[in-house]
Amino acid sequence: MKLSKNIPNHVAIIMDGNRTWSKKNNLNVKEGHKAGVKSAKKIIQCAVDKNIKNLTLFALSNENLTRSRLELKNLFDIFFYSFAEEKQFLYENKIKIRFIGDLSKLPKKIKENTQFLENTTKKNNSLNLFVALNYGGKQDIRQAVNKALKERYKNPNFEKFMYSKDLPEVDLLIRTGGFKRISNFIIWQSSYAELYFTDILWPNFSKNNFFKALDWFSSVDRKFGKS
Repeated sequence: MKLSKNIPNHVAIIMDGNRTWSKKNNLNVKEGHKAGVKSAKKIIQCAVDKNIKNLTLFALSNENLTRSRLELKNLFDIFFYSFAEEKQFLYENKIKIRFIGDLSKLPKKIKENTQFLENTTKKNNSLNLFVALNYGGKQDIRQAVNKALKERYKNPNFEKFMYSKDLPEVDLLIRTGGFKRISNFIIWQSSYAELYFTDILWPNFSKNNFFKALDWFSSVDRKFGKS
C-alpha cells in the first residue's frame, strides 16, 4: 500500500457499522462495540506512526442516548473498560487525550475516568486524541451561544465556550459503514474538510484502509473556495 506524503494535521472519524457488523456475524451488539474498540486502537496507533498530530473519534452522539437501556449499559461498560485498560497504551505512545461533549449526562465512573485520563496525559505531545462522548455539533454551537449570552460576552467569537474549542480545523473526515453524511459531527470545524466515505464497517476498518484514505487525501487539490 502506497503511503501518503501529504499528511493531514487533523483527521476526524465517524466510526459507523458496529451494530451491522454484529448482525452480519450473528453476534450480539455488545460484541460489535468491542470489535469497534479494537479497530479504534489500531487506527490510533497508525495515526501516531504517521505523525498525525490530531485525531478525533465520534464515540457517542447526543442521539445515541435514546438507544435501549441494555445497549447503553453495554456501551458504558465498554467505555469504562477501554479507558481503564488503555492507560499504558496512551502513556507509551505519548498520547494526550481529551473528551468533548456534555459529559454531565454520563455515568459517574465514566466522568471520573475521563477526568483522570485528561489530567494524567496532559503533558504528552505525540498525538492529540479527542474523543466525542454525548456530542452533537448543533448542540455544541447552541450551548456555546447560550453561555456567551449569559456572561454578556461582547466579543462575537463565541468559540471559547464550545466543547470542541480546542479542536483545529478538520482536514480529513472519514466515515465508515456506508452512509454518506456527517451526522452532526463537529460541524463548526469541518466546514472545509475533505469527506471520505467507505462501505467498510468500522470493526473491519484496517490499517491499509486508513492508509488508502490518507492516499486519497494526498491526491486532493484543496482550494478552500479559491480559484
